This record gives sequence, structure tokens and C-alpha cells, in this order.
Amino acid sequence: MASSWCPWFSSPQLNNRPSHHANDSTTAFKNPWPSAKAPTLAELLQAKFPLGCYKDLAKKHPGTKDVSVVVPDWGASDLEKSGLERERSIVGTTLGHAGVITEFPLERTGNWEGEKSFWVVYDPIFSLRAGPTRYTGPKRLRPPPCQVTDLPGCDAVMISHNHYDHLDLSTIEAIFKKFPKARYFIPLGNKGWICSLGIPQDRVHELDWWQNREYSVRNFRYTIPQDASEDTLLRFTCVPAQHNSGRGAFDQGTTLWCGWVIEQLLVSKYEAETSHTRRKGAIYHAGDTGYRRTSKSTAVCPIFKEIGQKFGPFDLSFVPIWRGGSLGFISYLGLRLSHNSIPSALHSTPTDAINIHNDVLSKNTVAVHFGTFVGSENESLEAIIELTKKRKGQDVLGLDEPAVEGRSRAGILNIGESIAVEINIHEVVQN
Repeated sequence: MASSWCPWFSSPQLNNRPSHHANDSTTAFKNPWPSAKAPTLAELLQAKFPLGCYKDLAKKHPGTKDVSVVVPDWGASDLEKSGLERERSIVGTTLGHAGVITEFPLERTGNWEGEKSFWVVYDPIFSLRAGPTRYTGPKRLRPPPCQVTDLPGCDAVMISHNHYDHLDLSTIEAIFKKFPKARYFIPLGNKGWICSLGIPQDRVHELDWWQNREYSVRNFRYTIPQDASEDTLLRFTCVPAQHNSGRGAFDQGTTLWCGWVIEQLLVSKYEAETSHTRRKGAIYHAGDTGYRRTSKSTAVCPIFKEIGQKFGPFDLSFVPIWRGGSLGFISYLGLRLSHNSIPSALHSTPTDAINIHNDVLSKNTVAVHFGTFVGSENESLEAIIELTKKRKGQDVLGLDEPAVEGRSRAGILNIGESIAVEINIHEVVQN
């Protein structure tokens, strides 16, 4: 295990606790940046009345398509379209809302037979509603593209925080039943939720911001032969996000929220080379996060550039572009709630999702957290239109365009659709 703290982030305190800890008992947390503070009076006075009516966005933007639900093929069609080999590509498949599954092709040295891929699932939710019971909470506009039993694999599950639309216990229970050897990675304070389902404690790993865990693939379901020249490690790092937590009125902020970075590391077995390793692929999932407290605020969250400096470039990232589903009833009534006219410290707008994409040095970014728990097609289409406009304004290619050296890509996938990206392999120095 290793942990580190950036100097700006860990401002001195009398009790020397991390600046995002709100008490000394690790039972209360906060966002420590000016970008997460309440909007100033001047910012509030600049805002317009937030409610209006949706126009027919499909007619107004005929070239923009809304998302649909497709049956997953786990990357087969995109690999063929892109001319890439699965053994040299990371494949990411969207599962609806912030749910994603990624496939890492494992580096195989020596006489290694058997499984070739490492599967990671992020913030999965297959339930009809995101709430405390099956009858309460925001309802899906679009169904999941498959069921848990259809997933091709699951070695690790990453949970960003305990909101119902990110920590869905019935989905976790189904994953545990289907994949009993999977490991679970969660931010501080959430272990009880996972273990309450009967998952063994030694398979649940609770981390603070900037902490990581490194595991050989031997710790999962893989066997590396004795003649292999390298050990294959997976490093899971809990990184900051600008958000909050809570599953009820009385537990707000009592557990931590985060994003996740996953890297495949190839470590030489020869003693002379132990200070060096090769990184074969890096993935970033932002969980749920904001970027600035209002659309016009100049104070932005600094942590994304820090993540980019520490871990970038990323081969594949997943960044939220919309607010949670609890306000979906407004668009269900035919009304529009302008995110540019309300405080938005906890949810990034489509515009700021492109800023996050640039800050973390992502080569390919898939937009998530939209189009599932919304009240109407207009609501998800609005997010897509704004993301496309900002992407083009920043000279970022779309995901449906061929990869070009020196330029990044960002955009949307249909629910259940996959993207395959070529892995970046480079030398890194281990601390």
C-alpha cells in the first residue's frame, strides 16, 4: 500500500488530519476546495430564473442523436471497426447511468494458459429504481442493456460513494452470487454496506483519498507460471472527487466519496530492474463529481489536474455529464431546469466534463451519468448537445472518429455499447 498527499490539498491543521476529514474519528467528510463552497451573493444575483419549458430539441438539432439501449457485444464490433486486436486494447462497455464494465487484456509471459482478461465493474445499477426500496426513488427511463448474469466476467467492483444510484445493494448481491471471488474497492465508511450482503471482509478494501492497493493477478483467479519473466500487478487508487454522500437524512457526509484509477503494471522479476516497471494501460472513472459551484464561477476544482499529473495520460476515462435523477420529475412534467442557473458544485455540467477530460489528460473519455434516471428524452438530449458543442469548441474529436496521434477523443456511447482503445505502454519509475 502507498499513499501520498499533494501540498496544496493537505493544508496545515492543528490536529494534522487530512483537510477533507471533518472530524478526528473518520466519520465525517467534506470538500476542502473553494470550488465546492456555497455560491456568493454576486453569483446568485447573476443567475436567471432556472425553470422554463423544453422546446423540441430533436427538431432543433436534427444531427444529434439521443442514446438508445443496445445488446452488448463486449467490444467485438468496435474492435473490428477500429482494426484493433483485443490483446492490445482496453474495452469499455456502458451499462447505464454511471455503470461501466472494462476489460484489461493481461500481459502473458512464459507458459501462461487460461484466462486472458481482467474485468472491472464500476458503480453498477440494474434495478428499476434508485432508492431505498424497489418501489421508491427515481425510476429508469431506459432499461439496463443486460442482466448481471450476462456479464462476461467480474474480478473487481469499484464503488464511488453510497448514493442509491451508485451503490445498489441488490445489484451487488447479484454480482456476489454470480462472481463470488470478486474483490470490492470502496471509499472510507462503506465497508458495512458491502459486508452486510455476506461478502467476506478480506475481499472488501476500504481506502481514503490517494491511498492505493496493489495486487498480483495471483490474488484473483489467475495463475502465472514459474517461467514468467514479469509479475502482472493491478493497482487500484482512490482519488478525490467533489461530491457528497448519504442514504438518508441523518447520514449526510458520514462516508467518503471518490473516483478510481486502475493501472496494469508489469514488474520485472530480476532484482536489477525492480525499481522500474512498465505500465500497460490506465483507466479513470470519476464516479460522481462537480467542477465549479456555478456555471460562471472562476473557482474550479484543482484536483483533476493533480490526478492528470500523477497518473495521466489515461487510455480510457468515464466522466459524468449530468446531475442525479432526483430532479427528473421536472422534465417528466415537460419543464426544463437550467443547470446553468442553479448551484452545481456537486455535479459537473457537460461543458465541465470536457474540462475534466483535458485536466486529467485523458486520451478517450466516455460520458456517463445521464440518459438513464431522467424524466424525458429532452433531458438526456440536452446533455448530449452541450457536450458536443463544448467538445468541438475545444478541438476534441468524437468517439466515432478515428484516433489521431496528438489529439484526444470524447463523446457518448449507447447504453450497452462498447469502445475499444489501443493501450499505451510506457516505462514508469516506482517510488
